Amino acid sequence: MDEYGESLKRFIYTYVKNKAQTDDIFQEVLFTVYQKIDTFQGRSSLKNWLYRITANKCKDYLRSPFHRIFIWKEEISGEVTNSTPENTYLLDEQKRTVIEAILKLPIKYREVLILQYYKEFTIQEISDLLKVNPSTIKTRIMRAKEKLKDLLKEDFLNE
Repeated sequence: MDEYGESLKRFIYTYVKNKAQTDDIFQEVLFTVYQKIDTFQGRSSLKNWLYRITANKCKDYLRSPFHRIFIWKEEISGEVTNSTPENTYLLDEQKRTVIEAILKLPIKYREVLILQYYKEFTIQEISDLLKVNPSTIKTRIMRAKEKLKDLLKEDFLNE
């Protein structure tokens, strides 16, 4: 918890883009880790195992009908949970623009970018975590960069 807690919470937020849901999923992750810690066999690093559990919990949430209802409710009520004043203050305009563009990417591209560049996972670690072929990971990273470049082209064209 002390070593990976905040990092896992930030990782969850990249999936769900909602602070309240991030906290709920984080609690589910902790509960699952507590229940399954004795099944950890050490075939991968503890960090990789924790991120795999976290990614799976996030994907389960995104597939759930509850998620669709929650999103629909936010759209109807007009609630905005994209940023807080603290985040706005701490992030300069370019950083915020890049982060927003990354969060607009489809999840399969977003997760590989975040895992490689923000969490500093290797291609093989990402492959093990997502249970996808390493060449597929490389292709997703390449396509994610292309999509990100297209999204950011207009924002940085005038600078």
